[in-house]
Amino acid sequence: MKSHLLITAALMSLGACTNGEKENDAVPATITTGFNQEFRLNYRQQANISSGLQTELTVKATDFRYAFCPRNANCFTADFVWPTLSIQDAQGQAQEMKLTSNPRVVSGATLLDTTSIRANGQRYVLQYIIWDVAPNTDSPQKKDISVALRIIKPTTNGQ
Repeated sequence: MKSHLLITAALMSLGACTNGEKENDAVPATITTGFNQEFRLNYRQQANISSGLQTELTVKATDFRYAFCPRNANCFTADFVWPTLSIQDAQGQAQEMKLTSNPRVVSGATLLDTTSIRANGQRYVLQYIIWDVAPNTDSPQKKDISVALRIIKPTTNGQ
């Protein structure tokens, strides 16, 4: 009986530590940008994208799946960051996008991934340009990673 109580108490204390760390992480400030412009998002950061006075899309980095080869190690796979984004349109409709960093990207490629978004009754193009890690970070965590993105708004016919 005592061993069950000891195990339960240990598990609860580990869970409390993990939850406390997540709650104490600062959420980066929201940025405002326009269409066809490159912008960077850190983990849990969001960008409001507008073409005028009203925000048309809100993009939030909700998760990063990643792997980095430790210094002075020989790894079989390249470093990668696969962001998950939440995209909300002007009416509040949200969708989740999981982007991939293609490990077979040819050297010198200008984009890691491109996908289409359907929102506000039209289609947008989302470009995943590059990822970056904070300098002097030996063992990067989600908070140390940023991704560069661009959303292209289609031009209307006749212009």
